[in-house]
Amino acid sequence: MSKEPVKEIPWRLILSKPPVWALIVCHFCHNWGTFILLTWMPTYYNLVLKFNLTESGLFCVVPWLTMAISANFGGWIADTLVTRGVSVTTVRKIMQTVGFLGPAFFLTQLSHIHSPVMAVLCMTCSQGTNAFSQSGLYSNHQDIAPRYSEILLGLSNTAGVLAGVLGTAATGYILQHGSWDDVFKVTFYVVSSTAKRHLCFMWMSKIGEQRRKVCHNLGPIS
Repeated sequence: MSKEPVKEIPWRLILSKPPVWALIVCHFCHNWGTFILLTWMPTYYNLVLKFNLTESGLFCVVPWLTMAISANFGGWIADTLVTRGVSVTTVRKIMQTVGFLGPAFFLTQLSHIHSPVMAVLCMTCSQGTNAFSQSGLYSNHQDIAPRYSEILLGLSNTAGVLAGVLGTAATGYILQHGSWDDVFKVTFYVVSSTAKRHLCFMWMSKIGEQRRKVCHNLGPIS
């Protein structure tokens, strides 16, 4: 059954909901590290790991291929937990916790790893755990407000793109005045510490609460 088209968006009501802001902050934290890898991984492979152009291209695919596989695996885990009676709220928080802390751990290891194989493995594991966010952050818009899920995704994704711009620029600035060690010690430390603070907020908030409680006034759900 198709739902009635949205005629008016209750911006004030939407922006007054703490779970909405939890999503926005969550998307910002998630995209910071993701965009840095997306834009700087080939340069890191070439300058630090000394891969040639062909090797860089091949090894750059591995983390993203792993991410695609892991996203489906994470979705299966999330569905299994819900089927076994775990609340959607708890499942979303568990999956996003893995999606935050996994990359935070593996990326910070790069500052003292000098083996090309181990470096690629760390990036692969980082993106593999990052993919669990597909069953956390990226599924939560529909949980919170199915009537306006596309609006929520637009809001949170705007914050995510902003994180990509700032993170990419910050990495370039650090490299211009320092080294790759500084990038992983400073930039990814900021990502991990920000993510940890947000996780505390996320676990205390009702980011995945039942629709009837969070979306009571966000329009009819059909």
